[in-house]
Amino acid sequence: MFLGFTGPNAAGKSEAIKYLVEKKKFIQRSLSDIIRDEAKARGLDVTRNNLVMIGNELRGKEGASVLAKRTVPKIKNAPQAVIDSIRNVSEIEELRLSLQGFKLVGITADIKVRFDRAKKRGRIGDSTTLEEFTKQEATENSADPTAQQLDKCFALADIKLDNSGKVDGLYAQIDKMLEDLKYTPYTRPTWDEYFMKMAYLASERSTCLRHHVGAVIVKNNHLISTGYNGAPARTKDCLELGCLRDQLGIASGTRHEVCRAVHAEQNAIIQAAIHGAGTEGATIYCTHSPCTICAKMLVNAKIKRFVTNIAYPDPSYQELFKEAGVEFLVIKRPKMEINILD
Repeated sequence: MFLGFTGPNAAGKSEAIKYLVEKKKFIQRSLSDIIRDEAKARGLDVTRNNLVMIGNELRGKEGASVLAKRTVPKIKNAPQAVIDSIRNVSEIEELRLSLQGFKLVGITADIKVRFDRAKKRGRIGDSTTLEEFTKQEATENSADPTAQQLDKCFALADIKLDNSGKVDGLYAQIDKMLEDLKYTPYTRPTWDEYFMKMAYLASERSTCLRHHVGAVIVKNNHLISTGYNGAPARTKDCLELGCLRDQLGIASGTRHEVCRAVHAEQNAIIQAAIHGAGTEGATIYCTHSPCTICAKMLVNAKIKRFVTNIAYPDPSYQELFKEAGVEFLVIKRPKMEINILD
C-alpha cells in the first residue's frame, strides 16, 4: 500500500505520518528530503523559503515530477510506504503511474489553528503573524506548472481529512481510512513461506515443457540443497528436443520412466549427496507433490517433512508417507513478488 500526503502548512501531515510509521509500521519517504540534501550541499539553511526556491528550481531544470521520479525507486518494492511533501500536480501523476494502488491523502485544518501550530513548532523561517502566514501560503499556490501548487494538489486527493480538532480525532480518521482501504499490515514471511518461495525460484531453472518444478531441502532452517526438473547434466533437454511424453501421448502422472527429466526432488537429493549434506530429519519444500518414485527416494533419504502447494495427479505417495511417518503439508502459495527496500 502506498499513501501520499499533501495539504497546507501545519495541517497535521507530519503527525499523521508519524502515526502510520510508529503504529502501523509504514516506511516513510519525503520528496523534500531530496531538496534538503540539495540545500545542505549548497551550504544554505534549511528554511521553508529556501526549500520552496530549490524545489521550484529543480522542477524547472528536470521537469515538474523530478522529486517523485527520484523517490519512486527507493520505495517501489516496499510492502507499505507513505510519501510526504507532495506539492505539485506532476508529482501526483508520476506517483499514480509508478506505484500500484497509490492513494493521495489531503489533510487540512482551519488556517488559524494551523498558524498556532506553526508558531508552537517554531521552525526557522516560519511566519510570526497570521498575515505573514497567509501571504506565505499564497506563494505556494503558483500558476506555474513547475512550481508548488498546494491547492491543486489537495483538490486531487482521493481521501480528504480535516484536522482542525484534537490529535485523537485525526488518528480515528486514519484508522477509518485504512479500514475502508482494506489495509493489511505487512508481516515477515514464515519459515515455510520463505523456503517455499525459494522452491519457486529454483523452478525457474526447469527445462520441462509441461511443468516447472522446484525443490529445496532444509534442515534446522538451513538450506542444504536445491533442485529442479530437467535433463541429466551434459545431455540435451526438452527445450532442444521437445517433450518426449507429449510426442508419445503419455498422460500426466503416469509412466514416470518415460521422460528425459530428472525430477526436482531427485535432483535435490543428489545435490545434497554430492556436497556431503545429510538429509536425515530434513524438510523438503517442493512446488508440486511427489510422484511415487520420488516419494520412495525421499523416504530412504530419511526426509521427515514434505511441504507443497500443488497436488500432483498421482496420489500414491500418500499411503507411503503415512506408513513411513513423513509429515505431508499443503500450504497457501506464497506471493511471487519480492517485497524489499532498495
